[in-house]
Amino acid sequence: MMAQPLTGVSPAYFISRYSDRFSAKQVAEGIEDVAAMGFGGFQPEVFHREALSDWQQGGAALVAGRANALGLRATQFVAHFMLHAFSHPGRLKTVSALEDIQTVLDIAVHFDGCRIITIPLGAFDTGKNGSTDSHRDHFLRFRDTIGRIAAVVKRAGFRIALEIMPGAVLGGIDDFMRLSADLGSGVLGLNFDTGHAWMAGEDILRIPERVGQQILGTHLCDNFGHENLSLCPGTGSIAWPRLIQALGAAGYDGAWDMEIICPPERCREEYERARDFITSHIQPATAGIPAP
Repeated sequence: MMAQPLTGVSPAYFISRYSDRFSAKQVAEGIEDVAAMGFGGFQPEVFHREALSDWQQGGAALVAGRANALGLRATQFVAHFMLHAFSHPGRLKTVSALEDIQTVLDIAVHFDGCRIITIPLGAFDTGKNGSTDSHRDHFLRFRDTIGRIAAVVKRAGFRIALEIMPGAVLGGIDDFMRLSADLGSGVLGLNFDTGHAWMAGEDILRIPERVGQQILGTHLCDNFGHENLSLCPGTGSIAWPRLIQALGAAGYDGAWDMEIICPPERCREEYERARDFITSHIQPATAGIPAP
């Protein structure tokens, strides 16, 4: 039985309204509408490295203060800019990600109750060497680096979640499970982006069963399985009633955060539509009856 669901918005909401160059001030402005729409959560994010100073120099405090006043909870902090540290074999050898994660923690600590740091893993450029041996080498280097980052995050009282995009250094849920086994129980979590998983050809309905309590958060979006789009849930080909039921059966009790990229003038309509669609399926799933 799942607890009363917390619905929220992913950083895609702010990207849709302001572009991926959104500022902390714009996030503070945008969450006014997030609260007005009846959401209970949101995901602050640093998308580009050059935005770090904005968040460090008062931006995080501004957003956190406004969220507290509105009764909104930061469900996870997304360190999107860090994906570049895992985009090329040569970068897997550097220590920049270890330096970056401390900066992220210094920002995330402003958000009371937020204990999840999400690191997206974007497309990985293997160059000309795409052999099985090179994949194994890349996996081991990534494992060692992410293990060190996870240890820093844990000491600070947070948990790390990975968001796996198509073509990432982790080849999908199989690699995630192997990585989790290597690092040990409870070290890693998954930010379950339904659109990425569906487009990558994953057996999406089995992910909750396989990953279980390691699913720490969500980016709920839809597509048709052949293009990495972030459409409103229910407008693509994902079997949402079965997926939400699978999440319930796996004991998922985190936030249900919507991830939709759309024109700014359609933000309110799309996100309200997504909220209503998802909550209409969560309630039957928690009661153990068929969804509409």
